[in-house]
Amino acid sequence: MGAIIYWGLLRFTAVLIAAWALYSYVPNYGDWWSLFFVSVAVIVIYPAQLSFMKHQKDVRRASRNALCATCKHFIADNTLCAILDEHVTRNYTPCGGDAWEPIQITSVGN
Repeated sequence: MGAIIYWGLLRFTAVLIAAWALYSYVPNYGDWWSLFFVSVAVIVIYPAQLSFMKHQKDVRRASRNALCATCKHFIADNTLCAILDEHVTRNYTPCGGDAWEPIQITSVGN
């Protein structure tokens, strides 16, 4: 997630600098704002949205790692093994099963 935000901010800064540089070449102020917002949408928001969808796909894929998905150290949103601070994939279990601990399940209603 941090990479998505980092690259989004970097792209936004580039768009802002480019828009500022082109400000004197656009005769109509309204056209400049329209160009700026379209540029932000196309250059900043759309790639960030694609990256986030890819991240969500990776999270779903990593959650299919049966050993990690049932461990209390697995942070699903980040696909991270909290105890070893390593990312989990579908085919890679960071600890090899040695640090596996079951998720605590509490009963409701008793």
